[in-house]
Amino acid sequence: MKRPFWRRRLLPAFLVVLGGNVLALAAWTGPRTLRLRNATERVEEARAEVARVRQEVTALDERAAAIVANAADLKRFYESVIGPESEELVPALRDIERMARAPGLQPGARHFTRRTIMDAAVERVEVTVPLEGSYHQLVGFLEEVEGSPRFLTIDAIGLSGERDSGGQLLVQMSAYMGLPPGTSVRRGRGVAR
Repeated sequence: MKRPFWRRRLLPAFLVVLGGNVLALAAWTGPRTLRLRNATERVEEARAEVARVRQEVTALDERAAAIVANAADLKRFYESVIGPESEELVPALRDIERMARAPGLQPGARHFTRRTIMDAAVERVEVTVPLEGSYHQLVGFLEEVEGSPRFLTIDAIGLSGERDSGGQLLVQMSAYMGLPPGTSVRRGRGVAR
């Protein structure tokens, strides 16, 4: 039995043409699909990179704002918190003695040492004051120091004696003063020249 012409000749030709079309379609759309997939992946990577860069920019903006705020605080510190050493040293020492006498303490001979602060136009005057009085008088002195308009810090306290009967207090404190204009401070040494 003989097969019809269309089955013998046309069907195989049709299948060959159909297979060729399928291969041509795959050859045409396959690379485009891969390119599209790669482009989509690159877009996602670019979006992630943009998000990371935005976070870095935000962090840098916050850091820049902090630097500006610190510069303003530093300017205010030099202009209104500490005064020049030439004008403030003697009044600061007098204030420390006045604060010691205010609650009724008996201050002993004070001793002070001057040091420049590294990388700053600031001088630190370390003052050691022996005080004698009751516990409440000693607390009163510390409250006076805390409420002082001057920039004073308590660095160390040595207390001997009884709480009720009184005691001796050795207070090491620091007063901070501005160095004269034009004074430069060397980096790493903390020595004014």
